[in-house]
Amino acid sequence: MNCDQNSALSQKVQQRIRVATIFAYSRFCRECLAYHHTLANYLMLMDWIDERRIEMQAEGRRHWVPSMRDFEQAMRDCWDDLVKSQEF
Repeated sequence: MNCDQNSALSQKVQQRIRVATIFAYSRFCRECLAYHHTLANYLMLMDWIDERRIEMQAEGRRHWVPSMRDFEQAMRDCWDDLVKSQEF
């Protein structure tokens, strides 16, 4: 195996990380009343999470999974661009 193959995560590990990320996002949606779930908001937060994952991998944390705190930070960082709930 070359260096790239050794550093790449297996498909099974990548799938577990994706599932854990979705679970963390679902918990965030249930517990954070200020957040309004829309496709646009989901994509924006996941983009933030992907950037954070790249940072974590650069620091050697290959198996990083976002927590509730990470989603809260993503919401704060993206707040001005998020779609807000419109009460009628």
